[in-house]
Amino acid sequence: MRPSRRRLTEQGADLAARNERLREKLADAEAGERACANQLERIAHELSRGKDVIATHMVAVAHPSTVLHSPQACMESLHEALTAVGFDLRIELERVDGSGL
Repeated sequence: MRPSRRRLTEQGADLAARNERLREKLADAEAGERACANQLERIAHELSRGKDVIATHMVAVAHPSTVLHSPQACMESLHEALTAVGFDLRIELERVDGSGL
């Protein structure tokens, strides 16, 4: 038995609606993926800047003419430099300081 033209039209409309919902879901997923990729790029850039600051301080501490020979001076300088590049270490410092290390 052949399906009627009306039945085929209804099925076509149902499929078109389903396809539209799938396109919307795909567009939402792509937008989320782009946002996630942008955030990962930003995090990678921030991490790279932080690593540069730490490496610079490690070299400076080893240099004989530096004022960073005391642990306090090194800590303050490192904290200021990391803050200057956007690192907020308050949460991490509170967690580590509270651990009794």
